This record gives sequence, structure tokens and C-alpha cells, in this order.
Amino acid sequence: MNKVVLIAFGILSCTAIAQQQSNVVSNTVTVAFLRNEKVLPQADAVILNEEGMVEYEFDEESGFKIIQNVKRSVLIVNKDGISHASLQIPFYFGRLAKEEVAIEYYKIYRITNGNEQLIAIEEAANTKVEEDFYLKEIKVDDIQAGDRIEYSYTKKIPTIDAIPTWYFQDQIPKLKSSYTVKIPDNLTYLISTTGSLPLHETKEVTQESRNLSSSRWGTSYRFKEAILQYSATNIPALEEEPFMDYASSTSSIRFDLIQFQYPMSPSVVIPHEPTAVAKEVYKSRNVGSELRLDSYWIKQLKNFPLVDGSEQEKAEQVIAFVQNKIRWNKQYGYFAEKGVKRAMNQGEGNGADINLAIIGALGAVGIQAEPIVLSTQSNGPAPLLFSRFINHLIVGFNADNQFYVVDGTMPQAMLNVLPFNDLNGEGWMISDQYAVTKVELTPKQISFKQEEFQLQLEESGQVTGQMNSTLTRYEALNFHTKFGEDPHNKSRAIIEARSPQLFLTEERITPKKGEVELAYQLLKFNFATRDEQEKTLTFNPMEFYRDKENPFVSETRHTDINFIYPFMDIYKVTIQLPAGYRVKQLPASSVLTGRAIGMNMTYETKILDSNHVQIGFTLRVTNPVVGKEYYGELRSFYDDMSEKMNEFIVLEQLNKEEKK
Repeated sequence: MNKVVLIAFGILSCTAIAQQQSNVVSNTVTVAFLRNEKVLPQADAVILNEEGMVEYEFDEESGFKIIQNVKRSVLIVNKDGISHASLQIPFYFGRLAKEEVAIEYYKIYRITNGNEQLIAIEEAANTKVEEDFYLKEIKVDDIQAGDRIEYSYTKKIPTIDAIPTWYFQDQIPKLKSSYTVKIPDNLTYLISTTGSLPLHETKEVTQESRNLSSSRWGTSYRFKEAILQYSATNIPALEEEPFMDYASSTSSIRFDLIQFQYPMSPSVVIPHEPTAVAKEVYKSRNVGSELRLDSYWIKQLKNFPLVDGSEQEKAEQVIAFVQNKIRWNKQYGYFAEKGVKRAMNQGEGNGADINLAIIGALGAVGIQAEPIVLSTQSNGPAPLLFSRFINHLIVGFNADNQFYVVDGTMPQAMLNVLPFNDLNGEGWMISDQYAVTKVELTPKQISFKQEEFQLQLEESGQVTGQMNSTLTRYEALNFHTKFGEDPHNKSRAIIEARSPQLFLTEERITPKKGEVELAYQLLKFNFATRDEQEKTLTFNPMEFYRDKENPFVSETRHTDINFIYPFMDIYKVTIQLPAGYRVKQLPASSVLTGRAIGMNMTYETKILDSNHVQIGFTLRVTNPVVGKEYYGELRSFYDDMSEKMNEFIVLEQLNKEEKK
């Protein structure tokens, strides 16, 4: 669940609200004690208590700074939890800002002869990750199960655009987590939360102003403060569940600045209403001016051999033209980095450079396109249109009375197929009149994965034959994303892993626009089990199906199920029987329907003739996201489907009379 709240100083009550009593675990806590008290979760390590505090400091020359202090106490339960004793704090130190990190203390406590003793205090080091990005870190080697780690660090941030996000959930459980933020009365923040963890919240407005100045001249700058505290207790670890959206499932809170006023200066509002944000985007030099290059594009496309076809065909041709001119530099952004002309000349640009060029080129051939701004999955959820949430720009347009989206950062871009990183809920299409239209980015069209097997079964139980597969749309994109430009060995190994002693040869992979075709010759030993006494052969016709394992075996579900895109699996296998055998037992055909969860399965068996049997299986998933409240029905559907996929065909040997 995502929630957005506006915190302005003036709307808070002036009555102080009593804060929760701290339940900081005492220094003599042990694993045995916590287990006896039945408060220790089953985990490799446990955060006993963590406290985050954010305050502000004001300087006449540089303005406000954010001062974040974090204290944490971690208990190492067993040897697998030792990695949680390390401390890594990322910070930026470059041209745009210079963050500072200081570790006040890092202590290791160990029980020796029944007493807890301080055995080590580690020193911190700075590690460069990449240009201008560093880690302040402490690496420890002498950690044992039962040790307790305590540390405190302070991070100074010279910008106030965003207060550091606080994550209440982690890979290990927490007994208590709290975050206290003291916001001066001249700052207003937009507060957004993710996840479903219930948070206890207190709010207080100070009656007295506090001096936040660090002026060397002794000048005092006093501000009242809104003190906000968010806390939770007995927090479970973020449990990994199949098909979960980690970003929106992790319980967190973030603060984004929307209004500020410096001393002796007027108040400044950062656009956060849709029309205001649209106006800000379009009026910027790196977006609006890049969309006003009509004469440039007419010149660029003057001798372009445009097809005499549909608007869709023209759009695809123009998009390919731009992609051949500009290569993506792997950088996102809803503002052009180089500008369209420079990107075209240099052959490289960021996401906005490419997609703004596509918009301009489409306009030159009579197809009106508009920018769509969004937040990528790697950037996190965007609960509303706000400049601090969005980080990417793609293209939306109408052609032949149908709406299309396209992202030129994807090689050989396909209409209405976006990179997986774009599929993050919704985006906002902005017109030159500052009109804003929400655009649902979740795919609606079905992606197909069709696999067909032609098999010859031998009396020994060995099977040989051919596999042909066709992947379309997001299934094809998934294939390219997984296996890259040289998919041969990797993709073959993945298919061979579906069944023991399965070997593929004579591989052919044929990529086409929007799809991939695969073909293999196959050999599998022990496909069928031979019973010498009963003179039968038994096998599972679904042996080579990709997803035989049921992913939904847990009795409960904490997050929505996110399949990402609607899809249809089509699996067909035709088996030539060994000479002298006939079908003794054949699974019944079956249909499963889950209307509330948008799923349908068909399983059809046929005896084609005396020598051939055929099984057709189809799974259709039309709802990309299934709410966790429907997990019971989903699990039941998969249980029934799994049971069906594990039914066997039994062949029996003809007797001598029947063979005649």
C-alpha cells in the first residue's frame, strides 16, 4: 500500500503528544534470554533496536543542512548471520554536493563466563565505488554467533530536497525501529509510505524556537519545529515470495521538499500539482525547446524513404531511423542530457534525448506524439506526478485510431512493449497545453510462449525428437533480457535443466521483430519407466513443460502477486508409440477456470491413431496483478493444475495374438 501525506507546519497540533516509551534492549541481552522470553524471531540475526534522528542545521553561506544520526543494535544469532555485522554507509562527495559521514562508535559485545564484555572497536575506512560515490564501511572478521553489535553514525547532507528514506523492513527481523524527524517551520515536505506495516505515529510542534545556526559570526537563526516520529515493533523480515514487487512491498517512509523559505527571502513552492509539474517540464529548456524543432526534422527527413502504408508502419519506420542514429548511453532522465541535435550528431544520448527525438521525428511525418514521464522500477514507486519522483521519459501517440507507447532505449523498440524497468504502475502524458493524462503502463496484450514437441518413444524408455518454440512480445523480451546477444549455450542449458538426462542438439535461434523462434533436436534417457512384469511403459507427457513446479505452496501470502504481463503458455506434445504398444491409461481432458484471478487452464488428451497420442496444455493469465486477498483461490487453482500436470500415460504391450 502506498500513501502520500502533506506535512505543513501550520496544520499540526500545538499540543505535544507523548511518545512511546523506548524498549531499547539492555546491554546484557543474550540469545538464550530472548528465546526464553519468546521474543526472538527465527532468524540468522535480529535487529534489537534501531533509532533514526533527523535534525537541521543552518549556515548563512550554504543554507540548511540535514543531519541524520542512526543508532542500531544487532544480535548475531548464528554463523549465517555474521554478514549482518558489517556496516556500509553510502555517501556522495563530488561537484554537486559534499556529504560527510562520521561513525561515532562501533562496538562488539561478547558473552564470556556469563558476563558481556566489549571485545573490539573497529576502525572505519572509505571505499570508492565509482566516480564521486563512496562507502564508509567497517568490515569485521572476528564475529561469533551470540555477539551483539552496536554502532552509531552521523551523516551530514548539504541539500534538503529529500530527507533520507527510512526502511522499517530489512532482510532480518527487528524488535523495534523508530524514525524521528524535526522539520523547521519554514519547510514543507510531502510524505509517502510504501508497504503494509502499521506504523505508530506521533506529532508535536515545539512551543519554543530553537537556534539552528552554525554561524561563526554568532548570528542566531531560530525556528520552531514539527517533530514527527514513526515507529513499529516486532517487525518481520521482508519475506521473499514468488512474483512479488519488492519496491512497493517494503515498508518505508520518504520525505520530499515542496516548499521552503529562507530567512529574509520569499517563500518558494516546488511544483507538485499536475498542471504545475506539466508546465515546469514543458517550459524547461531541456524538454520544451527540444520539442520545437520542426524545421530541423523536416530537413532530416527530407529524403527519407517513408513507406506508403499505415500510420503504424510509418511510426515503426521513423522510430527505427532515430534508434539507428542515437545509441542509449544507459542513463535515465526526463530532461535531455545533450539535446536532440547534439545527440543525433554524436550518436549517443540519454533516455530523454532518444525519446524526444522520436517525438519530433513522428511529428514531422504527421503523427502527433507526446512525452510520458514516469518512475522506473529501479527508481521506486511514484504515487503521484511530482518532479522528485519521476526519472524517465518515453513516448505516447495515436496511430490508426489506436494508442501506442514506445521507449527508444529498448533495442529494436516494439510498440506497446516497454522495457521491464518501465513497468512501474503508471506514467503521465503531458501535452503542450500542460494537460496531464494518466497512462497505465501495465501491459494489456497477451504475450505468447508456444512450445511443440514431436517425439518418438522407444521400448527402452528413451525418447528422441524435435522441439519448436515461439516467444512473442514480453516473452521474447524476457528471453533477450536473460540471455543477451549470445543466447545459445545459456538458453539450451536452461531448457535441459527441466528434466534429468535431457540433451539438446542442432540448436537454431531465430530472432525476429517482436518474437523469437527456437528449434532443437532432443534426446532423453528414461523418459518412460518400463515395468518388465506388467509389460508397461509409464511417462508424464508434461515432463518438458517449463513451469512444472508449483510456486504457490505457502499457506499465507503477504504481498500481491505480480506476473508483470498477461501471458498464454501453449504446450503441445505428440508422441509416436513404440511398435507393439497401445494406450492403456490416458489422463482425462480437463478445464480449470479462476474468474476472480483471471486464469484459465485447458488440458486435452487425444489418441490420434493406433501409433500416436497427443496432449495439449494451455494456461492463460489475463490479470498481471492478483491481489493478495485472492491468494486462496490462486493457490487452489495452482494445486489443481499441478495435480493435473503430474498425471501419467500408461502404455501396455500387445500380446502375440494382438500383434498379428
